[in-house]
Amino acid sequence: MKKRLSPEVKEKLLEALKTGVEKGYSYYMIWKILRKNGVEISKSTVEHYYYKNFPEKLKKRGPYLPRELRIKLYDEVKKLRGEGLGYRKIKKKIEELYNISLSLSTISRWCRNTRSPYNGRRIPSIEFLEPSPELAYVIGVVAGDGWAFKKRNGRHIVGARVKDEDFIEEFSRCLGKVLNRDPPKPRQEKDGRLVVSAESKTLYEILQKPIDIDKITSFVEHCKECMRGFLRGFFDSEGCVRKDGSIYCFNADIQLLQYVKRILGLLGIRTTGPKIYTKKETLLFNERMGKTYLRKKDVYRIYIRMRDLLKFHQLVGFTIQRKQKRLEEYLRKRGLL
Repeated sequence: MKKRLSPEVKEKLLEALKTGVEKGYSYYMIWKILRKNGVEISKSTVEHYYYKNFPEKLKKRGPYLPRELRIKLYDEVKKLRGEGLGYRKIKKKIEELYNISLSLSTISRWCRNTRSPYNGRRIPSIEFLEPSPELAYVIGVVAGDGWAFKKRNGRHIVGARVKDEDFIEEFSRCLGKVLNRDPPKPRQEKDGRLVVSAESKTLYEILQKPIDIDKITSFVEHCKECMRGFLRGFFDSEGCVRKDGSIYCFNADIQLLQYVKRILGLLGIRTTGPKIYTKKETLLFNERMGKTYLRKKDVYRIYIRMRDLLKFHQLVGFTIQRKQKRLEEYLRKRGLL
């Protein structure tokens, strides 16, 4: 059986509700104010009287404004607050500028940093991604042997699993820079490989496989440094260097390899291929796993022309030192370094 409110508490509650609703407060905010003023009352009781006395508050909330627009409004609210404007003046100014009415409670939460449209997404949308060599490197790595997938719980993850510490450190650094956060810490798996991953729906949207070339073009081809970053990430991930100095890379996505070849060409680095390397339904033995498996797709390969190995070294190179060292040893033997 519910405990009845005393006349004094009920009077204070109704007065607080009337004042709070006029100011645009939610029942939760009114409950907090009552508790702060020494009125012992449950949150559910305040909620009950809130909707009982103001049933219009029960009407179904309309759809959210697009995140990009909410972020513009948020930034504008924070700017106006920084200029010393009160909540009501901010509300009026937003209506004048955007013809959108924000509730006083929303403005209050934004100004007090208890809510933000940035929450849950460090990069709100693809439109907010800024081209950079670090982003291009992340694109190259994930386009190669990395991953971008959506979990059952709705989280979007991008990451990579490698065996070279210098490689994973660079990938972690670039991922942290892109997401404006500390570099995610690598973790080591039982087989000794290192894994780095981070949550980002925006990166997932441009890096889910098969890679949509149109989505990455503006970030990769933004400038020469971005093209170099993309290629270095891709060759760190998928590239191999033989003892004879030859450089090649594999991938099952022939369109992606054709795009890699085009970017190499823009830097003046000539290639051969893509040519088929392994046909689908071929049986392959994985020495590390000790298992035989059936290739599900055709795998293609491109080569860097031997005459352009020095140019590749100068313009792209490898983050992975064992690959870089092997390339440099070959170039020294040829008297090119």
